Amino acid sequence: MKALLLPALLVLAACQDPMLTTNMTFGANGVSVSPALSGKVGGATVTIED
Repeated sequence: MKALLLPALLVLAACQDPMLTTNMTFGANGVSVSPALSGKVGGATVTIED
């Protein structure tokens, strides 16, 4: 996750409509959480998921 922090911040600085979302999954082993960053760069939607 830490390895994605700097590239994610650079992408967010260059994009329009940045958004941070969290995907939560409930299962037999408990709750699993995975963050995702998304936004538009040059007209294309870019998403970075962990």
